[in-house]
Amino acid sequence: MLLKRSPAEWTLLRLCGELLKHTSAHGIPNVFRAAHWCRRLLWAVFVGFALCCALWQCTEMVLNYYRYPSHEKITLVSNTMLAFPAVTICNLNSVRYSSVRKSVTMTKSLQDLGLKQSHRRNKSSCWNTTCPDSPAESDSYPRALRKFASQFNQLSDEEKIAMGHQLEDMLIFCNFHGQMCDTSFFSGFVNYKFGNCYTFNSQKTTDIRGAPISGAALNTTRAGFVYGLHLELFIQQIEYVKDVTHSAGIRLLVHNHAASPFPEDEGVNIPPGTETDIGMMKVLIKRLKSPYGSHCTDGDGIKNFYHDVYGSRYTRESCKRTCAQLSIVENCGCSHWEFAAPPDLQYPKCNLSAVGVSECVELYGYKFAHGMLPCDCPLQCKEELYQLTVSGSQWPSSAFIEKFSSDLREMGGQLSTIADSPQLIRDNLVKVVVYYQQLNSEQIEEEPSVSEIDLISSMGGLVGLWVGFSVCTLVEFFELFVDMLVFFAQRCLWKAVPNTYANPCSERGRASFTGHKTTNM
Repeated sequence: MLLKRSPAEWTLLRLCGELLKHTSAHGIPNVFRAAHWCRRLLWAVFVGFALCCALWQCTEMVLNYYRYPSHEKITLVSNTMLAFPAVTICNLNSVRYSSVRKSVTMTKSLQDLGLKQSHRRNKSSCWNTTCPDSPAESDSYPRALRKFASQFNQLSDEEKIAMGHQLEDMLIFCNFHGQMCDTSFFSGFVNYKFGNCYTFNSQKTTDIRGAPISGAALNTTRAGFVYGLHLELFIQQIEYVKDVTHSAGIRLLVHNHAASPFPEDEGVNIPPGTETDIGMMKVLIKRLKSPYGSHCTDGDGIKNFYHDVYGSRYTRESCKRTCAQLSIVENCGCSHWEFAAPPDLQYPKCNLSAVGVSECVELYGYKFAHGMLPCDCPLQCKEELYQLTVSGSQWPSSAFIEKFSSDLREMGGQLSTIADSPQLIRDNLVKVVVYYQQLNSEQIEEEPSVSEIDLISSMGGLVGLWVGFSVCTLVEFFELFVDMLVFFAQRCLWKAVPNTYANPCSERGRASFTGHKTTNM
């Protein structure tokens, strides 16, 4: 039995029915316009199926958008001018032999190191035989080497700088982009492994001793060998410390001027007696911040000792080394000389001769090397890399060495002592050229795979494909929603106001009838 509907309900049904019969959404009007009930049923099933498919695919699109997928876009950028990178050079010998001899403690440590080295070489005869000594003795030379490095790094920075190779003695010739340069173009720092290191174009305003230098940024407007950085260096093999330095030459790194160089892990070795040409190409990497997959950072809120000490910007490597330093400080009670430590850290440098310190430092050094420390060090959002192409040739050549020898005699000092021997010249001198192969740079940029516009466009295409919805269709349903609000508002107002209206004709007729009856009475 059907319930009897009120006129208001019939009006609401009529309001909805008019929209559904004439909506621009394909399929829905056919449910109401079909003459036979079977056709109506088929249309209703099909429209329901299409709506479910559209809803399912739109849900998948939204979920994929909130997974924040990304892709890499590689672009070759042509430039008329490129900023020249910083170039760091370190002598492979960390401390001069003449300076070591002035220190009684380091001389004794060096003698012990020489004995251990000699003992280690004698042990090489035990390759196919059984050695009577314990396995612990095989580690005596590395321990003696670490002890020597520990004693060197216990010194103050001023003492270490004085004991290392001086740029004034090493730099024979410097030319950049066809213009002469000198030591005022170099800043410096002390590395625990290589001693004094010097950086060309670091854009810092002080040198390794704190004296003012030119910090202007250098650019290049031409690519090629002629327009690069030309250096001739005297490595002073006569000052090399035997049993400590096993190879001769310099360590060279090409890096961004705002990043901390780590020559112990990066760079290339340049041997003496050669002209080494290093062609480079700039690669700029840009990553997306969280919530995208790389979760990169600009270093905000992350402790970075290398920024505190050297003023360099955040890198993942500097973060890891800061984390390692903090782990050693917290667990060993000292700061390790391999990592940067700001002056306000207020912890002494680790003395590996102290009881328990060596084992503690070795433990956390092992954890650092194997990535076992709990460090939260995301990638940097902007990173500059330089792809290097290295080639070399004999230098100086046999045809040029006689003229070059006369130039060395005029320079005087230690250079004059090697000027008469072509072999000594090739053993002690290095030439290196660093230049851009081309002014094009490669840019690798991480981009969102799905943007807001892509999401809306794809959802609109799917809904239009399955059920024919468009923006106009949405406006139609919005119009229905507004009409329904108005309808219910009118009903509420109609019920809230009491029916006080009286028909004047009825009142007048009733009064006349009453008066007529009274008169007759």
